[in-house]
Amino acid sequence: MSLLLCRMEPVVHPFEVPELGVRIYSSQELCYVIYENPLLVIDDFVDERLIQFVRDDLNMEFLAGKLDNWKKSNENPDNLLLLILTECQYYTSAEVNHYRQLLIQLRKKHPSRLTKERADYFFGKKQYGRAISLYEKLLEGKRDNVVDEDFLSRVWSCLGACYARMFQFEKAYHAYDRAFFYNGRDPEILERIYSLKAMYPDLVLDERYQSIFQARDTKGWDEKIEAARKNSRESEAVRELDELFMKDPEKRMEGASRLVRQWKQEYRSMM
Repeated sequence: MSLLLCRMEPVVHPFEVPELGVRIYSSQELCYVIYENPLLVIDDFVDERLIQFVRDDLNMEFLAGKLDNWKKSNENPDNLLLLILTECQYYTSAEVNHYRQLLIQLRKKHPSRLTKERADYFFGKKQYGRAISLYEKLLEGKRDNVVDEDFLSRVWSCLGACYARMFQFEKAYHAYDRAFFYNGRDPEILERIYSLKAMYPDLVLDERYQSIFQARDTKGWDEKIEAARKNSRESEAVRELDELFMKDPEKRMEGASRLVRQWKQEYRSMM
């Protein structure tokens, strides 16, 4: 992610946005994050931590006071975002109005559809823990003309994808199994269960899946699995690790330690 800057405030303690992997050092950067990521900021982004950052590090006491008062009034939280965009004067009035209309359109959506869009957003940012909490929230809601069996199947399927990305194959299989329960006509669900079994041979599937797979032509699925394995073997991380072992022992240990720290950080961000 890149940010367009006009000026730099003397920020001592930057505001971290872990979902984007960035630190905010100016009011312009704050506006950019808000404007470009409505699904991230539409709920609970403007909290006490952000207000303190605006007051103490951006040195915008007046704006912080207005945000604090608006938040305590329990009025429309979207106005907090619009207030920041307006007061910081990074975007034009027309652009702020466009953003206002975007928020209005998002709020007009069925709450479950909006929640799923937000969950999908976090999934796309590899924030699987955040995505899972939203998907699970959807499963707890009441059924209606939107939250039907097809919708629940898609939510369970997304949960399965989250767990699979986190290498929690048992949970992934359970989620895909529930997705298939709600929509047994979707071949993609079967393909994902088949792929899970290929990646994790010890996974115990219900007998009915074995029968289904035997009755289907899985050649195309096998080709995709082999292509994914090949891409994994040729991934940048693996190449980097191979290059480390071509170096002298001291540099190899230093590089390996750095790579492990990087992998740990990436894993934490997924949670």
